[in-house]
Amino acid sequence: MGSPDTGTDYAAPREDGYEDPPPTRRDRLKAWGPLLIPVVVFGGIAVFVFAGLVGMMKTKHAPDYSASSCSPSDPHKVLVEVNTGATGKAIGDALFNAGVVRSTQAFIDAAGHNQASRDISTGTYRVCPKISAATAITELLNSANLSPDSLVEVRPGDYSWETLKALAKKREWDKDDLQQLIDTNQIGLPAWSKSADGRWTVEGMLEPGRYTLTSSDTPQGVLTSMVKARVDELTKLGLTSKASALRCAPARQCTPEEALTIASLAEAEVTKADPDGREVSEAVQNRLSRGDFLGVDATTKYWLSLQAGKRIGVTAREVSDPTDPYATGGHKGLPPTPVSIPSNQMIAAVLTPATERWYYWCASGDGTKFFKESEKTQFKQTCLSH
Repeated sequence: MGSPDTGTDYAAPREDGYEDPPPTRRDRLKAWGPLLIPVVVFGGIAVFVFAGLVGMMKTKHAPDYSASSCSPSDPHKVLVEVNTGATGKAIGDALFNAGVVRSTQAFIDAAGHNQASRDISTGTYRVCPKISAATAITELLNSANLSPDSLVEVRPGDYSWETLKALAKKREWDKDDLQQLIDTNQIGLPAWSKSADGRWTVEGMLEPGRYTLTSSDTPQGVLTSMVKARVDELTKLGLTSKASALRCAPARQCTPEEALTIASLAEAEVTKADPDGREVSEAVQNRLSRGDFLGVDATTKYWLSLQAGKRIGVTAREVSDPTDPYATGGHKGLPPTPVSIPSNQMIAAVLTPATERWYYWCASGDGTKFFKESEKTQFKQTCLSH
């Protein structure tokens, strides 16, 4: 039976009966030497190869074009659509698919080195093909490159029906579908914004500004965003609370919709919110509180332009036509709806009317002139004699 393994090394016995002494540490290192040399050599090669791969990874660039400029008049520009909430990869894909950049990754890399790329806006852009990714970012940051069909601008003094008409044309949306969204209030209109005859209206309820459009936008989504933007601004202005301090009849204060209507009159009649807007606000309220006719051209012009589908001029007879619901020379009180899109500055001015007892006004070559009720003769001579 063999002896148990004690873990001790023993030298094999020699033929002459003597035993070799145990191997020293030096002897053992000599034995391993031939094996260590290949390990060191191959290990060094591995380290060299790994370092080379890392270097290649660090210096390798995504395929990119070299063109660093794009002429505004380039006839070969292509359309690139940036959708709402698009990621850098999504924008890069859109540019690559349109033939603008050589690879999506090139755009992602360029965007990572340009913090301004975060400011790229939604819209459809006209961009030169085969340009560098860095140049593509510059082009997308230039609002002048937005395609006209992807932009709609709501301006103070515009009629809301003009905005609806532009939307229908640019996006090929049905005007009746747009009107249906309004008539059934699927766009977030506040309860107080119904017209005097109980109809929903967006007149005066679209916030001024530039809106970008994409193929993914819907009529409901676009109108809802315009209305929400306006409601947010009206809330900041305190319209619903401040309207009750204005007078819209001999024994009644104004509703928010009526206050907005006064602001729309001022927007259509004068160019300066302060002081002209504040003075128109006072004059309108003074006449309404006395049950007098307003006799404002702008109300009739709004209605007749709506019927004609384009802006037209009006006559004194038309302003006093009792069959026209917007003829404030033929009906006392305010028109059924606002008659323009007022700016936020004009709304703020109307909510803080002047206190000069103004009653009449008219535009003249050197600005708007205002008159008190006792100055009716002077008003007629100045404003109605020609």
